Amino acid sequence: MSNQPFSPINLGSLTLKNRFVRSATWDGMSFNDGTFSPAQVKLYQHLSVGGAGLLTTGYIAVTPPGRRNLEQNLLCEPRHQQSLKKLVEVVKREDVALLAQLVHCGGLAKSQTTGQPTVAPSANLEPLFEETPKALSVTEIKDLTIKFAEAAARAREAGCDGVQIHAAHGYLISQFLSPFSNQRDDDYGGNLENRGRFLIAVYEKVREYTGDDFIITIKINGSDYFDNGLECAESLEITRQLAERGLVGVEVSGGSQISKPLTPIPQKIEAGVNEVPFRNEILSFVESLTIPVAAVGGIRSFATAEELIAQGISLISLCRPLIREPDLINHWQKGHYEPSDCNSCNRCFIPAFKGKGIKCLKK
Repeated sequence: MSNQPFSPINLGSLTLKNRFVRSATWDGMSFNDGTFSPAQVKLYQHLSVGGAGLLTTGYIAVTPPGRRNLEQNLLCEPRHQQSLKKLVEVVKREDVALLAQLVHCGGLAKSQTTGQPTVAPSANLEPLFEETPKALSVTEIKDLTIKFAEAAARAREAGCDGVQIHAAHGYLISQFLSPFSNQRDDDYGGNLENRGRFLIAVYEKVREYTGDDFIITIKINGSDYFDNGLECAESLEITRQLAERGLVGVEVSGGSQISKPLTPIPQKIEAGVNEVPFRNEILSFVESLTIPVAAVGGIRSFATAEELIAQGISLISLCRPLIREPDLINHWQKGHYEPSDCNSCNRCFIPAFKGKGIKCLKK
């Protein structure tokens, strides 16, 4: 076994101690007002000593109507920023970087949760949505770019090293990118240039509000994995345009709730058998871009991490294995190379949906 996964790497102006990333995962521990709870601070305290060089928060909504549930964090008021600062402080006691993942859930939000109508690029009831959303006006779209930027500025003030813009998994930015969910006939719909306009505007506004030295990355689908969805070549082109504007890294995922069997949290993963189901798309990004590319989804073994880095992938993102074994990365660094015991059953989300926080239920 080599030591390459534990070698430092630069992500923009930030130097990470190793190549391992705790990928963004909703934990179901937020207070209903969107502030970070003591349980979340404790969770990130444990994660900060688990061995990863970079932690990414679970998805944080940039507006209350952009939430999917009440146990999802917000970052649009001073109280949200102050609670995030407490989380940052425990992470920064270790040699670990932290990104805040920012999202608007769009048509995947729930009016029953938010008390406000759901919004999306188009007013279509689709298999992805539970209710028919309201189509965003151009003014509302431009306002939302500012909401993303304001949230990013709050993340910076709270002490985060950067943000990850969530442009994957069927949430609002992903809905704009995908011809499946974007049926607009104005400057935000139709061809790729128009469908990508919102994401590029969000990036540019975040950069304007946070400065040139702040880390900005994206999470994007390498493919939607369904008919008339975003395809790899299109995703690559949008990411290339962002890299030209200063984007410092991309995490390549895939799918949504309707793209079975290739969903964002793939199941039935076996170490050494079918790890990294998004590998082909991830490698296309590596071949076409010069910025660091992170692989995510179904990584279960150190051997696979080594193999991915040898193929040019810069960062190894994982989460469910760290729910099962919080010290997994530390064990690998000590030379204990047994694969993760996580069987990708996804039962860890059951207690989270019951308001008890994410927890491994495997016996």
